[in-house]
Amino acid sequence: MQKKYTKEHIDYLREIAPGRYNDEITAAFNKKFGMNVTKSTIQSLKTKHGIKSGVVKAKRQYTLEQLSYLQELSKEGLSNAEITLLFNEKFGTSRTEIAIQQQRQKYGFSIPPRGQFPTGHKPWNTGQKGWFAEGSRRTWFKKGNKPQTWVPVGSESEDKDGYTKVKIANPNKWAYKHRLVWERHHNRKIPPGHAVLFGDGNKRNFDPDNLILVSRAQLARMNQMGLIKNDARLTQVGALIANIRNKIGERRRKKRGNGGAVK
Repeated sequence: MQKKYTKEHIDYLREIAPGRYNDEITAAFNKKFGMNVTKSTIQSLKTKHGIKSGVVKAKRQYTLEQLSYLQELSKEGLSNAEITLLFNEKFGTSRTEIAIQQQRQKYGFSIPPRGQFPTGHKPWNTGQKGWFAEGSRRTWFKKGNKPQTWVPVGSESEDKDGYTKVKIANPNKWAYKHRLVWERHHNRKIPPGHAVLFGDGNKRNFDPDNLILVSRAQLARMNQMGLIKNDARLTQVGALIANIRNKIGERRRKKRGNGGAVK
């Protein structure tokens, strides 16, 4: 049986419609009258009684604040992935990289060109393989007397802070196991000025997925912002956030140094 709508219903609909979308109007209407009408019913009533909302057909997907933030991040020269991460962190959303890319293209929020290696560039570690110290193989099985404290290459020991060390060469050359595991897994040396974190905080978990390479600057920022967690995935996200924050700070310092102009 079709519902009958009174003058009070229509007058209220006419009052609340301007500037609102149908879902908002429907919610307010049902709350006011304790009813459960659908959005299509509200639209039919509006059409029948000549009531208009005066808004665009589609709801704006991004607020002006969000668009302004997208523009700001784009000017910082960040990658689309970095922009997406910071955007979702700030607004508590779960936008995809594709969605963010589409919005940036739609509004012309381009990213300044970033440095890249020229064609034919060879990494510094081309031809290197493994993580054993240079020359260590010559001493592994050297004959002769051994001191009382001697242990074979490959032996492990724990330092006072709970980090595991591995003997990698005679007579007494040691390296931290988590750094060795990371280098062996990635087949390259840890760059100068970098550290390897245990993602979940467990110094005995040497799973390569738990070992996260960060710069000293990243590490300082992560400690400052409390971004080192007990979950490797969260710590990995924290490392990305710290890196982005550092890049933004560095770019802003350059702006001030250039009198506000960015080349």
